[in-house]
Amino acid sequence: MDTDYQSIGKRLQDAREQHGLTLEDISSSTKIQVRYLQAIENGQVNRLPGPFYVKAFIRQYANTVDLDPNTILDTMPAADRARQPKDDGEIKAGQNRGVSAHLFDGLSENKQEERDKDANDSLSNNSIRVGSDRIPRAGMNLSTPVTRRLLSRLPVIFLIVALIILAFALWLAFGRIRPSLFSQNPVNSSSTSISQSSSSRPQSSSSSASSSSNSQTQPLSKPQFQNNTATMTFYDTADHTIQIQAANAGWTTVTVDNVRQFASTIAAGAEHDTTLSGDQNQIVIHLGNPYNTRILFDNQDTQFMSGSSILITNIIIRREKTPQ
Repeated sequence: MDTDYQSIGKRLQDAREQHGLTLEDISSSTKIQVRYLQAIENGQVNRLPGPFYVKAFIRQYANTVDLDPNTILDTMPAADRARQPKDDGEIKAGQNRGVSAHLFDGLSENKQEERDKDANDSLSNNSIRVGSDRIPRAGMNLSTPVTRRLLSRLPVIFLIVALIILAFALWLAFGRIRPSLFSQNPVNSSSTSISQSSSSRPQSSSSSASSSSNSQTQPLSKPQFQNNTATMTFYDTADHTIQIQAANAGWTTVTVDNVRQFASTIAAGAEHDTTLSGDQNQIVIHLGNPYNTRILFDNQDTQFMSGSSILITNIIIRREKTPQ
C-alpha cells in the first residue's frame, strides 16, 4: 500500500466517522461499491478497477463527506497524478436530469477513443457501468445480452402492472362505496417534515408569510461562494421556514446551530421543511445530489448556485447580529 493513499484513506475515513456515516451510507449516495470504498480507506487503490477510477472515486467520496476534493487529490503521488485525466472545466449545474459533462484536456480524438474502449473493456470484466457524466456506477454486467436481461425481468414487470391495475380497480370500487373518506382533511405534520403533496405548500407558505408579517424582516442576501460552499445572511429576529425541494433522490443532512436535525435520503420530487426559530442563528445544509434541487427561504427561491462557476453542495444560511 502506498503511504500517500493510506493518508488519503485515513482523512476520508475520519471525515466519514465525524459525520456519523457508514460505508453503506457513502455507497448509497455515490453508487460506489462498498468493497471499493474499503479499498480507498485502506490505501489499497490497486484493488480498484483501474487508474481511470482512482481520481473519480476519491473525488466523489470527498464531496460526500464535505472535504475539498482538489485538496485531497493534490496529495496523490506525483506519478499517479500525471497519469490521471485532467478536468477541462468545472461541473455545470442545472442540466436536465442532473447529468454533468466532463471534458478532458490534452487528448486527441484517437486517444480519447482508445481510452473509451479500454474503459468499456474494464467495465465488462468488473460489472461496473459508467454514466454519461463519466462517473463509475455499480450495477449490471455489460457483457450480458440486452435481450436476456429484458427476458429475465418480464415476470417482475408483469407483476407490477397487475398490481397497479388491481390497486386502481380497488380505488374505483372503494371510492363509490365510501366517497366521504377521500374528503377528509390531511393531518398537520411537525415543523420539520418531508412531504410529496403539493397541497401542503400553500400552508407552509402562508405560515411563513404570517411569521414574517408579525416582525420586521430582512431579505436573504445573495450567495457568497468559497470552494463548494454558498453562504447567505439575513438580519431579523423572526422565525423562518427553509424548504428543500429535491429534483433527484440524494443523501441530505440539515444541521441547526451545530445540532444535526436531519440525515437521510430525500426521494426524487419530495420536500423537507425546517423551521429556523428566532433564537436560532444558523442552518447548514449538505446536498449529496444538488442537481436541479431548490432551496426556498420563506417560500422564496434562494438560487444558491446563481453566479457560481462550480457545483455547490454545502449551503449556509446565517442570522447576522447587525445589518449587512
